[in-house]
Amino acid sequence: MKDDFCVRCGSNHIEVVEKELEFNFPNPGIVTVFQKCNECQECGEMYFDKKQIAELSHKLDEKKE
Repeated sequence: MKDDFCVRCGSNHIEVVEKELEFNFPNPGIVTVFQKCNECQECGEMYFDKKQIAELSHKLDEKKE
């Protein structure tokens, strides 16, 4: 995320990382997916761009079926 900064801490040290994310749904319960996101290396705040959020949504839909 070149030229971007963290809205939480103000750092401009944001990198793309792949994280294991866990979501809790009424049915089927806990769903775990691996997803790339932009993460502040100073405070750990996560950000998703349009492509990443579309990928995450698709992965969650597949896991819920």
